[in-house]
Amino acid sequence: MNEYLLELKNKYGYSDQLLGFLSQLIPNLINYYGEEYRDIIISAISNCEIHFQSKDEDPKTFLNSYFCINKEWKIPSLGGAFYHNEIMIKDGQVVAKPIIYLRRIYQGIYKPFDFNDDKQVNTLIHEICHLIKGYCKLKTDGEKIIDRTGLMKDTYSYSLEKGIIEEKNEMVGIEEALNDVETEQIQEIMTGRKQEVLSYRTAGKCVMRLLEHKDIAKVIRISQFSGDDSWTQYLGEEQSKLLIENFDVLVNSM
Repeated sequence: MNEYLLELKNKYGYSDQLLGFLSQLIPNLINYYGEEYRDIIISAISNCEIHFQSKDEDPKTFLNSYFCINKEWKIPSLGGAFYHNEIMIKDGQVVAKPIIYLRRIYQGIYKPFDFNDDKQVNTLIHEICHLIKGYCKLKTDGEKIIDRTGLMKDTYSYSLEKGIIEEKNEMVGIEEALNDVETEQIQEIMTGRKQEVLSYRTAGKCVMRLLEHKDIAKVIRISQFSGDDSWTQYLGEEQSKLLIENFDVLVNSM
């Protein structure tokens, strides 16, 4: 682990605080999700920069520079962090580059990240959980691109002439609720303290009830990491559609 952390430090210039945090988090991620996902977790974190906004940094300017593009960004107005996987066409090939971006300027005031603040740490763990379930999920099918993050599914159309156009974003609600619960449980293991920082409280409580069914919890976890729809096939079309629609409503209402 020490050699791995040194590689991260050399690659991204991470602070000792962040490296110390990752040294605690990574073993707990592996323990929580399962030893079979160790390589995915290690590789995902190694191939995505965790970036803390600096004092004079405009997020849109930084992101355009980071991805070597020029586009209008819709930065989330709420929340302290976001995970983004930028899909691009490079040398005629579809490629993707991820980032975890932590906002530190609120109403013009810069606030350093506090690794002793459970709420701030929760936002970072939340985005890292998104990252590891979205790692290497990009697929192309003709003129379609499908990118998955856990159960979440983004579909794009693309061509060399028109570029990449997002078409639809599916299963956001249920994956956000699942990710929220996973984050809380991982943080409780790390800290030994009960956490009450669910971003989507009602949706999170509903997910907990769903995961009480061990067979459903198992097939959902497999689908989150495999990037397939086996969980919807297991539950059936009508039941899974009802879950997807209701979780979208619950999460959007928050």
